[in-house]
Amino acid sequence: MKILIIEDEFMIRKGLRHLLEHMELEGICIEEILEAEDGIDAEQLLQSQFFDIVFTDINMPEMDGLSLLAKSTKYNPAAQWVILSGHDSFQYAQQAICHGVKDYLLKPITKKKMHETMLRLVENLKKEQQDFIEIHEIEVMVDNLESAIWVLDEVLVEETIGLWASKIEKKQFQLAYFQNVMNHLLKTLIEKINQKGSISLDEHLRLSGENRNQITNQFRENCVSMIDRIRLQRKGKLIDPIEAAKEYIIKNVGTKVNLDDVAQRLGLNSSYFSQLFKRETGQTFVEYRIHLRMEVAKQLLERSNLRIIDISSKIGYDDAPHFTKTFKKYTGISPTEYRNSLGIEV
Repeated sequence: MKILIIEDEFMIRKGLRHLLEHMELEGICIEEILEAEDGIDAEQLLQSQFFDIVFTDINMPEMDGLSLLAKSTKYNPAAQWVILSGHDSFQYAQQAICHGVKDYLLKPITKKKMHETMLRLVENLKKEQQDFIEIHEIEVMVDNLESAIWVLDEVLVEETIGLWASKIEKKQFQLAYFQNVMNHLLKTLIEKINQKGSISLDEHLRLSGENRNQITNQFRENCVSMIDRIRLQRKGKLIDPIEAAKEYIIKNVGTKVNLDDVAQRLGLNSSYFSQLFKRETGQTFVEYRIHLRMEVAKQLLERSNLRIIDISSKIGYDDAPHFTKTFKKYTGISPTEYRNSLGIEV
């Protein structure tokens, strides 16, 4: 959902923005809130961008709210308008209704008033829209693409976008709504990747098109372009996530390091990292960790006089019997038998 606030008084404008930003509306995500301090600035925004909801002061210099509404219907016909006024005037209200205004709010605008208004507006949107893309769907999409782009996996990016497109193919919504959602996706994705540090991607990219396919293709091209830019900015210092993971596990072999720890350290989604690790190594994370611990245990058994209980502790096992059982399953013999087979006496 995209909202425009038109209000010439700075404090009122910022107050409205604060109310909207901290409002919880089930199943609805406010992607962007823009502001204009007069009708002239607002008209330029309304000509260049689509808005789901517009809040406008009725009395403004240059152009009042109702005149702006009348002019903007040709290029933002689906927007729902809410008039803001400091005067409880029947004449104003009657004019607003004639212009198709959805609500008429008297200043000062309270949290309760705004919440009631937004509930009505959202209900209107749902009736007109027929379908919405749920917030959790957007969050999952961002997480999956972020992981794939960060490890430069172009194939996975293509697969992820393809699955997304097929999943929402049968949903019925206006093109402008879809465009807003995809722009929100792109903006959020860029912000999350930039937050990882040392990468600087353009946060002002915007998608537009005459149909869903055009917008989706632009989105795909931007994701691939991100991979190219990340690769270029790394300048040969590409971090192989699997090798980095192995190195981290080796360095922390004596601690209870788990898959979530390593994924978080690499800046990857845990589920994606688990799949990637299995695909690249042929082993699950747990299988690899056991393999590594047992190989280190064999080295310690061969080269030191450490007690088995001490070796167990050094490779991350608090329970020596559990270590012995795992070692026997891995090698076919117990740690003591392993030492004896090498002729080592402790």
